[in-house]
Amino acid sequence: MKDDAILSILEAAAESMSIEIKYDDLRKGVVNTEGGIFTLKDETRILIHKGLSTEEKVDKLIALFATLDTEGVHLPPAIRKRLESSHT
Repeated sequence: MKDDAILSILEAAAESMSIEIKYDDLRKGVVNTEGGIFTLKDETRILIHKGLSTEEKVDKLIALFATLDTEGVHLPPAIRKRLESSHT
């Protein structure tokens, strides 16, 4: 499965979980990060550096999704496998 397709699936899964994903410049000034997950006013949000390649965005989202409960979310087996392997 191509990274563009995986990225779209992960974005849709986040939306179904009521998690907002935003892409922004996170490497300016004193900030220098690829992104992360946080809660603001009881809403979970993911912020990703917009300058990352699609592959890097997918890798970052996989790592972040691995910390979430995705049991009730439909994800293709290939993505599920990547989530499980990122736990180890």
